[in-house]
Amino acid sequence: MKKTKLLHNLQPLLFGCITGIVCGAVIALFLVCSRIVISFAFSVYSLERTVLAVTCTLILVLLCCLITAVLQMLVPAAKGSGIPLAEGCARGMLKAKWLRTAAALIAGSLLAFLSGMPLGSEGPSIGVGGLIGEGVGRMAKKPVQFRRYLITGGASAGLAVAFNAPLTGVAFALEETHRRFSPSILLAAFSAVVPAVMVSQLIFWGFSHVPYLSSLGIKAGAAALHSLKQADYKSIADLFTICAVAAGVGVLCALLAAAFNCCIFLFGKLFGKIKSAPLRLLPVFMLTAVFGLCIAYVVGTGEATFDKVSIATTAGMLILLLIMRFVMTVAASGSSATGGLFLPMIAIGGILGTIIAKVAVYCGMSAAFVPNVIMLTISAFYAASAGAPISAIVLSVELTMSFANILPCAVAVGIASAVAAVLRTAPLYERMMENLYEQTELIDNDITVTGVIPASSFICGRRIRDVLWPHNSLVTELSRDSVGIVPDGETVLTEGDVLTIRAEKIDEQVFIEQIQDYIITRNRN
Repeated sequence: MKKTKLLHNLQPLLFGCITGIVCGAVIALFLVCSRIVISFAFSVYSLERTVLAVTCTLILVLLCCLITAVLQMLVPAAKGSGIPLAEGCARGMLKAKWLRTAAALIAGSLLAFLSGMPLGSEGPSIGVGGLIGEGVGRMAKKPVQFRRYLITGGASAGLAVAFNAPLTGVAFALEETHRRFSPSILLAAFSAVVPAVMVSQLIFWGFSHVPYLSSLGIKAGAAALHSLKQADYKSIADLFTICAVAAGVGVLCALLAAAFNCCIFLFGKLFGKIKSAPLRLLPVFMLTAVFGLCIAYVVGTGEATFDKVSIATTAGMLILLLIMRFVMTVAASGSSATGGLFLPMIAIGGILGTIIAKVAVYCGMSAAFVPNVIMLTISAFYAASAGAPISAIVLSVELTMSFANILPCAVAVGIASAVAAVLRTAPLYERMMENLYEQTELIDNDITVTGVIPASSFICGRRIRDVLWPHNSLVTELSRDSVGIVPDGETVLTEGDVLTIRAEKIDEQVFIEQIQDYIITRNRN
């Protein structure tokens, strides 16, 4: 009996590791393909501006647009970033056919990269990771609530592999995917992230021996922003100076994030009125082509733009690049083009950070702290836009491999988050997920189910707050040995407990099927 109980408790760890291994392999190969495609796109936009070259570029972009439109018509769930889809599936709000949706996300992203679309690979990596978790659970014939932990682990693994940032992947699961701390969620994330990063680094190490791929930056252990080496603070005056700059950075980033989120949702409403997928995507693809033909390095995920700018770049050019990247990114996201926003947000934050650093140096700040200010801006902008301050701080540490900037980063992120809250800036991915949920067929009903917890139930021995209950459901009553107990988040569930669970706006048949994995129902109304 004890052996059976042990095996039962080890299942989340075992299947989390399997999910991580598959995610590490698939997403690493996807990232390698992305690098190759992005490199080709830049070579196209860097051609001499002859009539033939411009015509061929426009035809290529048009073909990418049409194929993307067909993909989105065949697989509607493959629109956008992939992060809201993964979060919605992990919370039980959304459903998707895992294999075809994952394939469509990968294909749609590669088409976007080929056209130079200002979107990143990390969003689709998270989406594909979550879908792989769903697939592993389905193939193992696991119940819905168990699969939701695997989706969480897969999504975390996707982010960890995309940035080689395992701790950020774990923080993402807690702060962004579920927005609450739970030992079960922590275990799901860790069990998938660790093997995923190990497998992906092994694959990158193997590919780094290929000269062409190595020249594209495919190598094991490389930080995404290795060029931003953080300077140490040699005196208390330096630290206070950067903290003062960080306070200003926080305010500016909150204002920009509020505008960024608002414009994305506004563009989303405008493009949402266009029912034809080709007509909805065409303006954005053409805008990307026009901007790319004007300035080649302004297109793509944002890494090329970020690498080209420096404190020596003129203020006018920096402002122009910021406006171009801002407009391209919000338009691309609003049109539901396939691709992530993480890297584009890093690019926008990096350009803004360069502008702020340029002003700070002019006012007397040492030029040695320019990378520090840029990283502060990136972290604060992401924190204010996504509503994830802890993830932003952890990401800054992992992307720079340095703790030197952690106090100023906390100042910038804290102020940015506070100002964003005052401005009522809705967290970007949370709002996107809610928009997806509102597009589903909502049912206005009220279901109450009473049942007993069997010994084999996954929820035995867990606190109520640690259980991923069906969406829009709540434990309203609990009886143990015929004695009523007022249930709260800390109540530990045991075998034989009688639960009354209420749910709203959910299909009754779906709810009953899901709740059977938790309790043996006695009656419902």
